[in-house]
Amino acid sequence: MKRLSVLFLVFSLCFNVFSQTKTAQDVLNDFISQSELKNASVSVYAENLTTNTLVFDYNSNLALAPASVLKLVPTSMALELFGADYKFKTELAYSGQISADGTLNGDLYIIGYGDPCLGSKNFTSTYGKDFEILQTWTNEVKNLNIKKIKGNIIADISYFGEIPIPDDWIWEDIANYFGNQGSSLNFVDNLYYLHFKTGYTNGAATIITKIEPEGLGYKFDNQVLSSSTVWDNAYIYYTADKNQMQVKGSLAWKQDDFVVKGSIREPERYLVQAFSQNLNSNGISLDGNLKVISTFDINVPRKVFHTTYSPKLSDIVDYTNIRSFNLYAEMLAHHIMKKTEKSWNESVVEFWKKKSIDTDGLELSDACGLSRFNAITTKQIVGMLKYMGLYSANKDKFFTSLPIAGTNGTMSRFCIGTKAQNRLHAKSGSIARVRSYAGYIYNSNGDEIVFAVVVNNHSANSYRIKKIFEDFFAALVEIE
Repeated sequence: MKRLSVLFLVFSLCFNVFSQTKTAQDVLNDFISQSELKNASVSVYAENLTTNTLVFDYNSNLALAPASVLKLVPTSMALELFGADYKFKTELAYSGQISADGTLNGDLYIIGYGDPCLGSKNFTSTYGKDFEILQTWTNEVKNLNIKKIKGNIIADISYFGEIPIPDDWIWEDIANYFGNQGSSLNFVDNLYYLHFKTGYTNGAATIITKIEPEGLGYKFDNQVLSSSTVWDNAYIYYTADKNQMQVKGSLAWKQDDFVVKGSIREPERYLVQAFSQNLNSNGISLDGNLKVISTFDINVPRKVFHTTYSPKLSDIVDYTNIRSFNLYAEMLAHHIMKKTEKSWNESVVEFWKKKSIDTDGLELSDACGLSRFNAITTKQIVGMLKYMGLYSANKDKFFTSLPIAGTNGTMSRFCIGTKAQNRLHAKSGSIARVRSYAGYIYNSNGDEIVFAVVVNNHSANSYRIKKIFEDFFAALVEIE
């Protein structure tokens, strides 16, 4: 009997050893001890909102570049400052008079107020499909019985004026789809599409077969080669001639239609050109010119005859965070600056200071996270997330804008098959040698944990750094 008791004790001890859940410190140690993070700057901060306890605090006051996690800042602030139901507008107007024979003796205007997504295929329920917005506008002109414009068609971008490309965006980024600075008159997400046919051998030349949309007037010096890799490693570069682009890098071989997205440099010019062409195809002629103005003489009377409204701000925030769309984040920041009458960094610092967040060390160069010069701490990010999750009237709208691991958006292929799948609601961020995540995760007890993790200058490839973070979140779920 005594022998059986001893055996039972030994079995119990062994069972307890092997079934013991890792502590928060164990999970943190496993994460920061990865060899690929040896020379990296790592910051981790997390709080359990259910128990009101600290989970992680590792270098939480270290200001780092957060990549696209930064989009949490303009999206949360926009919801707070404008409200979830807010809509942006674009106006059609004319100056002068319309004569009995249908001649507009004056100018026709498209007046931009910074709609981030005007004409976007992401919101066809608002704008229609395939440039349908242009026909809608043309019908409004026809309703005025205008048959001839004896003046100019003018794109008015005076609401924000000319928006410069941020000085600290790198040259490799700014001509590609993720590098557009935005305009008072954005159009079709300021995107164009290069269609490539690639070769059948490694190093073979590629051919650009089509450019969409047509009529941009761009020319391309195509230096892209075919490669056995499956990755899109092609980049578009601006040249001294704003209509001449250079494309370098490689694309997967044996492809009949490989699409690369570029950034329309001056979307307002393309918009006014496309609108003029649509008017002409509907029998409305133009005697004047196509113009873009960045300032407007308020003494010139104009009559607004049609207004186009954007989707609700909450829908734009959803797309911004779920799809990590840089243009929308940048445009939200410009609206915030317009409202606060301060620079972007000043707007952010002032707003969050009022929410009792320590903003020391916070320095932001852009709103989308593309710049390597952005600096924010994980404690500050968690502070913002904590405010939005606990105190904001827009907390539900904000929460649903975050991608869900293994389900949607930029997190759709993350943590699949782990216990973190569907429990992790977070914004991810990735630029060269930077990886970050921030959001909310529910542990096995159902506790809600708010967190931010930022790593700068890691040495892992994309597969490996993804796996390191997947293991971290899978372990985080198990912390009690």
